[in-house]
Amino acid sequence: MPRYGKIVVIKRNGTDGIVFPLTSTSCLFGRKTECDIRMRLPWVSNEHCKIEINENKEAILINLSTVNPTQLNGACFEQPVPLKHGDVLTIIDRSFRFEYPLESTPKKRRSKSPKDETLQQVAEVELLHKQTSGSKSLDAS
Repeated sequence: MPRYGKIVVIKRNGTDGIVFPLTSTSCLFGRKTECDIRMRLPWVSNEHCKIEINENKEAILINLSTVNPTQLNGACFEQPVPLKHGDVLTIIDRSFRFEYPLESTPKKRRSKSPKDETLQQVAEVELLHKQTSGSKSLDAS
């Protein structure tokens, strides 16, 4: 089953709570029993918002509530919005963090700069110098 990411419930004290893996191309939030993430609060719409995975495997957040709009990173939005890793969506007073799966998150690679190579060469020369000068003093005695 493909995994498109996960939704992490953010508890009121700020710590991570339950994790919902995104294994389908759609995740519906709301009060209805058919919702993937169900919230039993009277202010939550039957279908409050949803996350859809598009053909490029990007997660798109769609607000479905006109009365109490979903917020993304503290701001309201009208049109569907692509989600970035770590984005926080808030429904009434409940917050959730979206995370892409690890294998699709770009990893930072540190390339060696010419300066790093020069420092390494200087260190090798110094080490070689110490070894050769140390052996000469041993030979002389």
